Amino acid sequence: MVLYRKYRPQKLSELDLVEVREKLKRTLLSSFRPHAYLFSGPKGTGKTSAARIVAKILNCVQSRDMEPCNKCESCTAITEGRHLDVMEIDAASNRGIDEIRDLREKIKLVPVTAKYKVYIIDEVHMLTNDAFNALLKTLEEPPSHAVFILATTEAEKLPETIISRSTRLNFHRATNEELKQALNRIISGEKFKLETEVIDLIAEYADGSFRDATKLLEQAVNQGAITIKNAREMLGIDTVTPEKFLLDLSRKKTKELLSAIVEMADKGSDFRLFVTGILDRLQAILLDMHQIKQDNLAKELRNLFSLKELNLLFKLFSDTYMEMRMASRPELPLETAVVEWCERK
Repeated sequence: MVLYRKYRPQKLSELDLVEVREKLKRTLLSSFRPHAYLFSGPKGTGKTSAARIVAKILNCVQSRDMEPCNKCESCTAITEGRHLDVMEIDAASNRGIDEIRDLREKIKLVPVTAKYKVYIIDEVHMLTNDAFNALLKTLEEPPSHAVFILATTEAEKLPETIISRSTRLNFHRATNEELKQALNRIISGEKFKLETEVIDLIAEYADGSFRDATKLLEQAVNQGAITIKNAREMLGIDTVTPEKFLLDLSRKKTKELLSAIVEMADKGSDFRLFVTGILDRLQAILLDMHQIKQDNLAKELRNLFSLKELNLLFKLFSDTYMEMRMASRPELPLETAVVEWCERK
């Protein structure tokens, strides 16, 4: 993840989600700046990066046009993660009431060097109920020098009382164009030479995540997959595409499917990426079935499965994806899923 850290957005104009960028700028320009923000959305869409940028803008001594200078001591310290008044808390590891009580005690103290104390709480939905209640008391009566930025991938798990006391910004999955814009910025900065089709393919398989797109780009460069042929090999779709896989699945061609999986394993293909591609196609089939136009859906996949079959396939391949994390052989859950579906009566 060297490239993701190196090219992480450092100012508002570098945030690739246009809607979020504009809303943040309007909010920060307002004379009624919120004391609590809620950044919600899928993983890898820039929530933590945006939170750090807000912390910089609030404390930058040379900020102009709502952009941090990224040169003063305050900006530099935040970038390097050593600012005494900007605290990042991972709620997945610090989810109890004791941690929030400690926060409530320390937040009363004036900032050491900055104008604002900024608390960035990542995966805030992981807090316990008692911790939420303690946090709520602070959000209701915060000191004037404190700002909270709550980030979460599962906003629906937050108490309504927390949501109602925060200014919410929704981070959506990045479009392919937004992903390609971010990738091209890295490619230009590093002077990589890749075929244009490789960038398109990476954007398609990144599942709307800037972090995943950057990770795939790094993987492609490290493996020398700079041509579309090599990139397809890296993703495991030179042997069988997700479209062909689903067609064979609908026809219950067990032997052909298992043979393809064995060949993919021999080539060292990334099976979790491949299963993500399958789930993406299943979602497109579902949406198309309900008259929501899917421009990238292959004609032969339209109406390939019934609604009941789609529901079963979603569960089967979602379980397969999760099982791959723990499997000693990553191809085994996929092979098991194929056999289970093809032998289904």
